[in-house]
Amino acid sequence: MTAVDTGMAQALNAALRDALGADERVVVFGEDVGRLGGVFRVTDGLRAAFGDGRCFDTPVSEAGIAGLAVGMAMAGWRPVVEMQFDAFAYPAFEQITSHMAKMRNRTRGALPLPLVVRIPYGGGIGGVEHHSDSSEAYYAHTAGLKVVTPATAADAYSLLREAIDDPDPVIFLEPKRHYWTKESLELPARTGPFGTAAVRRAGDDVTLVAYGPSVAVALEAARLAAAEGVDVEVLDLRTLVPLDDGALTASVRRTGRCLVVHEAQGFAGVGAEIAARVQERCFDALRAPVLRVTGFDIPYPPPLLEDAHLPGVRRVLDGLHRLLPASARRARASLPAVAAPAPGRTFLLPDLGEGLAEAEVLEWKVAVGDPVEHDQVVAEVETAKSVVTLPSPFAGTVTTLHCGAGEVVEVGAPLLTVEESAQASGSGAVLTGYGTSGRAGRPAATTGTADAVHESHDPARATASATRIPLGASADKFVRGHRDTPAVTIWADTDAGGLLAARTSLGTGLMPLLARACLDALAAFPELNSRVDADRQELVRLPQVHLGFAAQTDHGLVVPVVRDADRLSLDGLAAELRRLTGLARRGALPAEHRTGGTFTLNNYGGFDVDGATPILNHPQAAMIGVGRITDRPWVQDGRVEVRKVVNVSLTFDHRVCDGGTAAGFLRHVVDGLGAGV
Repeated sequence: MTAVDTGMAQALNAALRDALGADERVVVFGEDVGRLGGVFRVTDGLRAAFGDGRCFDTPVSEAGIAGLAVGMAMAGWRPVVEMQFDAFAYPAFEQITSHMAKMRNRTRGALPLPLVVRIPYGGGIGGVEHHSDSSEAYYAHTAGLKVVTPATAADAYSLLREAIDDPDPVIFLEPKRHYWTKESLELPARTGPFGTAAVRRAGDDVTLVAYGPSVAVALEAARLAAAEGVDVEVLDLRTLVPLDDGALTASVRRTGRCLVVHEAQGFAGVGAEIAARVQERCFDALRAPVLRVTGFDIPYPPPLLEDAHLPGVRRVLDGLHRLLPASARRARASLPAVAAPAPGRTFLLPDLGEGLAEAEVLEWKVAVGDPVEHDQVVAEVETAKSVVTLPSPFAGTVTTLHCGAGEVVEVGAPLLTVEESAQASGSGAVLTGYGTSGRAGRPAATTGTADAVHESHDPARATASATRIPLGASADKFVRGHRDTPAVTIWADTDAGGLLAARTSLGTGLMPLLARACLDALAAFPELNSRVDADRQELVRLPQVHLGFAAQTDHGLVVPVVRDADRLSLDGLAAELRRLTGLARRGALPAEHRTGGTFTLNNYGGFDVDGATPILNHPQAAMIGVGRITDRPWVQDGRVEVRKVVNVSLTFDHRVCDGGTAAGFLRHVVDGLGAGV
């Protein structure tokens, strides 16, 4: 099989499907897991594939579900049960603590109890109390239970398969906020076993301990801390019982500092146990107290307050600042980077231009052990502007991939290491800089004859040489995009009087009105909100509009993405455009608003130009551009008048529609603007 984008819910479904197919003793049951496929669709299709005897619905009785699982496990079955939500499991607590956890001890080891209790847990969905809770400490404190909480889709599949095969009861906590977070994954996948933590990011200054839903927050905080000179190691525990004490101790003894983050309340939480273990085992190596960043000691709050309750990136960064004083951070940030001696050559993520500081690795084209040639494409990454392929500057054998597909990597971070062959390294197709960035370049090599000519005509120029300014890695993407996409640009002028009048009467800016006109046209012409699947030769119509818009910042051009823009009112659009523009200008745009656009709106008026013929932002199929509003002659009822006129252009992939459809879309936008939307 080949790697495909897989969400955690899909990975869990695949694990259940494979386990049901591999062992006839495996049964799946719970509330609505059969016909409905589960509230989060994790069991979707299992009843149809394996029948009512292997995947079935139960009454609304959590205690009954747990008790039935105990009895079936005692009889030789391997039940996997689902509690719809974390707090729904509490009515089953007596069965879990008195029978599940104690059965092996009660029979002095004679009777194993192979069962799994799946529990969606944690926040992030706007649920209150019964639908959002973090109950891991209860289960971890109950001797006789194993407690597992994956943070990635790969771990979700692997750990669930191991849980089903385990002879003891396993509480399998699934971070519901990541059910739809996708990563490139080839199934079946097997990662580390129970009791094995994973270093998600290596570092030397601080150990940041996380698990489940907090791992993504920890990784983002570590990335931001790196800009301040703090090298953070992120340790994903993966299983709370058994706990990987060895990895925890080794990491903290090396860094000398420890910060624990989790969503659950702080008092008597897992973080307190981690802090105690670190203090007991690493006291002589600690340079600062062990700190925790947790949820507050309150029930889960309403949706409007949930973000304040959950430990976010800013709170984690504040914790890191407490561990490492500002003076130490500045000193570290000012130190020149010294690469540790390592075999081979390491390929760093190059400058991708336009102020872009990071990229998401979409797909690795090579694996460890593969041979690579000079300029061979080794990875595909996505920036806020486009998808870029990265060719290797080295030839040899891949020895290390420093990040996984789906990870966001900052410019200058290591991507892969190559053990070079005897031949010289490559052509240098991967270059830093973009356009006329002003970056210092290397002088061009000149021949003696050329120097003599300069000397004879202008002695002052004899000491000067041409400056070479490297192209950015995006340059090749622009060339390929122009070559591979049959893009066509059409345009039309319109009287902007109605648009300007609407701006005044509605008290809003031009961008929300332009966006509304585009969204109305996309509803009438959905072909323009599509992408082309070249491998399958299919046109993929997208159900939602994620609207990208160009925003100029001090860091260059950024394209924030308004998610589900087609569902917003005009006021909602205006508010979201303002919010995302502010975040972009502060350099704080969240990852989910940097990529994933399906259609782009570009306002050229701010550059005082009338229009352009842009290169499409792959894999989008269309981009609309609006020029400056100027006074021009305009014929109205046979009379020439001076009107406010604006040029609107549409660039589209000719594979998704013909010229008639594109013209209809453009006319829809133009007519809407002329009528004040």
